[in-house]
Amino acid sequence: MDLDLGHVRSFLAVVDYGGYHRAAEALHLTQPAVSQHVRRLEARVGGPLFERQGRGVQVSARGDVVASELRELLRVHDRAVAHLSGDRPFVLGAVEHFVDPLLPRLLSAIGREVQLRVERSQRLVKGVAAGDVDAAIVIDPGQHPDPELVGEVELRWHVAADGVLFDPLPIVAYTAPCALRGAGLRRLESAGIDTYVAAESSHLSGIQTAVRNGLGVALLAGGADGLRTIDEGPLAEPFIARLWLISNEPVPELAEALRSGLARSRA
Repeated sequence: MDLDLGHVRSFLAVVDYGGYHRAAEALHLTQPAVSQHVRRLEARVGGPLFERQGRGVQVSARGDVVASELRELLRVHDRAVAHLSGDRPFVLGAVEHFVDPLLPRLLSAIGREVQLRVERSQRLVKGVAAGDVDAAIVIDPGQHPDPELVGEVELRWHVAADGVLFDPLPIVAYTAPCALRGAGLRRLESAGIDTYVAAESSHLSGIQTAVRNGLGVALLAGGADGLRTIDEGPLAEPFIARLWLISNEPVPELAEALRSGLARSRA
């Protein structure tokens, strides 16, 4: 049985991103194209791989087994291509909050061609464990056996430039699971602030757009056009997040560049 690797990638993206829409965005394809790829793969493997759940889908028990097998197939294929081509880049993963201000220094420290992968901590930890990512900067190192603490980042609550605060407080957050989302909501709860999630997005640009249009407040590492930092009341207190470097092999130059960049950004 021959399998189209494009169909395999679409299927695994739906599994990883929890739906066809997000998978299509990640793969830069249309949603109908991803759906067609999955249907054709299901026809090849002999049955459905997802179950309907409300408006979304959930991978079936059979789909879980197929995903595990195909993920390994894809890893072997990609490693073989990289080995034969002899020009595999260094794959650097990073959580989205902290890419922009630190990236030039980090690329210089690596000193070779770099492929950047911007993802959630959870997916980056899995990528490093699988060997698909060489090193990653994460907030939550998960089950990685030897994470290296490289510094801290200060996050502040932001609201639209002309926005006002309401009770209960509307929150704009990353879609779950997200370590910062949970930590931020717990902080507000402990301060006695009633909240509800008014908007969510899987991308930083979506978070900023929602805040800019007055849908709520968001915990961010940096501002953007149309946003202002909340500097009065209980939301003025900064939130400190730890950053960890995880890798398959020691990368002291990268760790040092990250520490230096973080220290400079907080100076």
